[in-house]
Amino acid sequence: INKVQPDKFDQTRDYLRKAIQQMWTGPNGEPAPPILGVVPDRPYLGCPALADVESAFGSVLLSGSDHRYRHYDVGSNVQGRSIGMSMVTTDLAAFLRTMQRQPESARTMFICHATRDDVILGFLGEYRRRTRRGIPFQSALVICTGGDDGLGDPSNEVELSGEVCEMIMDSGPAGPPVIVASGCSPAEAAKQIRTMTPKFNANDERRVSRATEHYEPYIDFDLLLERTSSVTDAVGATA
Repeated sequence: INKVQPDKFDQTRDYLRKAIQQMWTGPNGEPAPPILGVVPDRPYLGCPALADVESAFGSVLLSGSDHRYRHYDVGSNVQGRSIGMSMVTTDLAAFLRTMQRQPESARTMFICHATRDDVILGFLGEYRRRTRRGIPFQSALVICTGGDDGLGDPSNEVELSGEVCEMIMDSGPAGPPVIVASGCSPAEAAKQIRTMTPKFNANDERRVSRATEHYEPYIDFDLLLERTSSVTDAVGATA
């Protein structure tokens, strides 16, 4: 049983054990199937990495590919939080104030439309400002080329300026993560990112390690091996 609400872990585990006993105990006393594990939820494991965003939009990072397995808590864009996801609808000055007020640990996925050259250049400028001062910069930018929300024909796609694209790519693999979401409006991109199911990737060593550490204490691997061995033996005997 996966993703159990942590503050109701014991209650959920005990209830499920009793429910399974009542529902699946055989008429002749055959034992109900055991629960092999009850695992509390850990939100980090459901946070998409930039690699997941690349897959979702069929795109690749224009810059910042060294950070492909950096994770973003895209469901936490509530007021006062330094992480999350934010669609940029303000003017450049307000956007710069937002970035400059973020703490060093801030990790926000910003989303803007391809027509916002000012925002894109402001994002690159803030990265360079922080880099010069030795301040970490962990935010990412998703640039949408689809019809801007409520403005004109949504089927009209806008090309990202070649000059701006070149400036982004000049930042290189170690630069700020920037990706293009072709054919999506900012609202569509935000919805797609927030509702995606992140996939495990063997190259994402941090997530795999965290998942192993998290799941291992809650799963009865001895019982799992015992059950699977019994099934394998039974299949072999009838072959």
